[in-house]
Amino acid sequence: MAESKVASFAYPRLCIAYFCEFAIWAAWAGTLSVFASSSLKFTSNEVAWLYCAIPFGAIIGPLFIGPLADRFFAAQKVISVLHFLGGIALLACGYLCHTQQATFPILMGLLLLSGICYMPTQGLLNSIVFKNLSKPSMGPYVFVFGTIGWIISCLLIAAFFGGEKSYNFFFVGGGFSIFLAIYSLTLPNTPPKGVSQDGVKRNFLVTTFGLDAFKLFKDPAFALFAICAFLASIPACGFYFVVQTPYLSQMGYPSPVALGTLNQFSEIFFMTALSAIVVMVGLKVVLLLGMFAWACRYLFFALPGYGIAPDYDFVFSVVGLLFHGFSYSFLYVGAYMYAEKKAPDNLKASVQSMMIFLLLGVGQVLGAQIFPPLAQYNEPVIAKVAVSVDQLQTTDTIDLKSKLQPEVEVPLPTWNDAEDSWIQYLDLAAQTKKLMGIKETSNARSVDLGKLLKDQPLTPKSIDTLNEDQLIQDGVKIQYGAKNENEVIVTVKYKKVDLKKICNKISANKPDYSLTRKDWLAAQAVGWKNIFTIPAIFIGIFFLIFLIFGQSPKDEEKEQEKK
Repeated sequence: MAESKVASFAYPRLCIAYFCEFAIWAAWAGTLSVFASSSLKFTSNEVAWLYCAIPFGAIIGPLFIGPLADRFFAAQKVISVLHFLGGIALLACGYLCHTQQATFPILMGLLLLSGICYMPTQGLLNSIVFKNLSKPSMGPYVFVFGTIGWIISCLLIAAFFGGEKSYNFFFVGGGFSIFLAIYSLTLPNTPPKGVSQDGVKRNFLVTTFGLDAFKLFKDPAFALFAICAFLASIPACGFYFVVQTPYLSQMGYPSPVALGTLNQFSEIFFMTALSAIVVMVGLKVVLLLGMFAWACRYLFFALPGYGIAPDYDFVFSVVGLLFHGFSYSFLYVGAYMYAEKKAPDNLKASVQSMMIFLLLGVGQVLGAQIFPPLAQYNEPVIAKVAVSVDQLQTTDTIDLKSKLQPEVEVPLPTWNDAEDSWIQYLDLAAQTKKLMGIKETSNARSVDLGKLLKDQPLTPKSIDTLNEDQLIQDGVKIQYGAKNENEVIVTVKYKKVDLKKICNKISANKPDYSLTRKDWLAAQAVGWKNIFTIPAIFIGIFFLIFLIFGQSPKDEEKEQEKK
């Protein structure tokens, strides 16, 4: 009776811990790519490496952390220390960005430290959950709070902390991490296991990475499953987290960070339904559905580039976002369940370690490297426009003409959606400020072709009617020096001839061009059509292989019973 009371009381405490656990990861997962490329001017390859911090943490972290928790220290104490160190690393990232001292090597090192500290805490927290709940089947009801924590973290950042345009997301993630470091000390005590249940000590490298599980590859059915799941995972989460916010931003959708939480809203539904679906259709079908869902969601993201039903481009993108819960739950969680079913009792833990190492570690590292070469071969039509240095002004006491070239590349003028449509309500930050009565107090001037053109296309005639006094953009950052080591903030005074230069580039020098906002944004975006279609085809190949040759553990059991 007392044991039941303790387990019952542990449930809300574990839910809070899981909420914070994924709020930490979410704080920078959907924001870092845009911020690093636009504000820090990191290359796409450097951004991809930053996103390897978490998967490298899944590879490196268990090597040092797992044995400590298994043999010497209580799990909740190890979690506390790791989250404290990881939180300090994230706060340091925010501080360096604030003081404009953030360089790629330093930021990469800090994020790697954060990932190494963060990833082992997921397994440790899982061990606390399963040990202190009255029934293991209650686990998903705790895990769903991780999804809720992801959603709330993203919404807070989008509404109150500047979204992907500000470095504040580092402080949010660091704050959650420090809080969890303190809070984890209140979790139920989970002492170290010491030796294994059979009393035999094993090499910690073998048990940590599940190396003894590789003997299951002698079984052709298991080998085919593991290879297909691993290869299909490469263009899955590791690739997707790198491209999600840049894609939504370049498509011109409002509040990309908040919009991206549709991933997690769908995850709540599909994660909850997964167990019942496994019973109905079996694990092979679940894995096939997971692969199929990843391919489908990428095709939905690619559809706007194919020009199919252009009025529904936003709908296609939202459907792609909502596919996340389907694709993630069925491929990743389905793979863990498949491995659990296939593994003998003495190798279950090792097999799970091996799958995490392959899918969340190696798979995500390789996946993060897909975007840079694809982006390189699918560059925008025009990303910047060259203007005369005479069109630049600054409050800094430097002579721009002596520091800069006669022509300087600057961003294209902004073209926001001027329509009074329901899509505006997805701009969570703007709507929250409106509800709270907060008015914009900035005096900064910002070009908005949407307001100037009043929903009209950009034509030679409409350009001639514009007032150049309204084509002024404050706060543009310009790098200069031999290695672009210096930066100055300038005001750009665009001219009509600059707009015509951009239009000629977009329209391939057609004199009778008539460009819409969609044309304007598409010219500045990378070729998302190819960037999403290629991974979809890649996943489709392994879908077909597993469809034809894969076997379900449940089906194998039936065959053995017949024999």
